Amino acid sequence: MLIPKPAQSAYENADTDIREMLDRMIAELQATPSWEQRSTQFLEIIDALELAFEGDEDGDDEFDDEADELDDDDLDDDDDLDADDDEYVEGQSAAGGTVNGWHGGPGVPANDDGDDAEVVVVEDFADVLPFYVGAVLERLGETRIDRAEQAAFYLLSCHPEHTEAAQSWLEKVGNMKRFQKFVDDTPDYEAILEMMDERYGEESDDDDLDDDEDE
Repeated sequence: MLIPKPAQSAYENADTDIREMLDRMIAELQATPSWEQRSTQFLEIIDALELAFEGDEDGDDEFDDEADELDDDDLDDDDDLDADDDEYVEGQSAAGGTVNGWHGGPGVPANDDGDDAEVVVVEDFADVLPFYVGAVLERLGETRIDRAEQAAFYLLSCHPEHTEAAQSWLEKVGNMKRFQKFVDDTPDYEAILEMMDERYGEESDDDDLDDDEDE
């Protein structure tokens, strides 16, 4: 099944730090000769990304807990705190190309329409995973999907060209069985599918609820 080139590049829209990280991921996958082995490597990369993402969230939670312990009177009496707040906002605004502003955890490019681009805060790893997968796959430059392991990761991409190519491959006779066998034999990938289904299934349910309320 042919893979069309994505109309928009996730990789090119990422900032320099993210591209450097993506380059390391891409190099690791390119050094792996087959998708049978590459799928294992890709899952290890995704696992490391998730751990980094959750680690950044834990750091934010600790910051919030410490802030909650501050005495309100101390906040009122401290004129320097307002200046600190202004510096924080300026720092976030200066980072207007990445998710989570200047925080050290993983990020993805926001809609960059100029100097006033809005910082997008992402709270769920399922929201950023398609970006990373899509950016890596587009740089691999593959032109065909030939294996179930390969289709499995193209299904996770942020690029509609990738997901449509994977879905078309699955529709060919016997390919769905091959894909299901890969899922059954690969618990880590099955867990990713469940995570994505839980995240976007909830979103779909919310949309259905809104439609019912409108009626």
